[in-house]
Amino acid sequence: MSSLLRERYPLKFSQALHQLRIKSGKSRYRMARYSGVDESYILRLEKGQKVHPSRDVVIKLGLSLVHGDSNLDIWEIDALLLAADHAPLDRRISL
Repeated sequence: MSSLLRERYPLKFSQALHQLRIKSGKSRYRMARYSGVDESYILRLEKGQKVHPSRDVVIKLGLSLVHGDSNLDIWEIDALLLAADHAPLDRRISL
């Protein structure tokens, strides 16, 4: 990951997940229902007991955070992806 991106998203995955979950106002239970990811796994990720989730899991969690009436923007999923050492979402511009 480039140093510029790391400066913008310096958090560990557990910190990024927790902060975005709080910002979204969602419980781990709701995240689990929306994402299909086990609630106990989400808790272990937030506590740092599990590290390096797959890109698919990170995207599922990110989408569960922006689902419905959320305080988050879809692009804030990048913070989770980058904290988990995955590439950010592709931002294609139509010409």
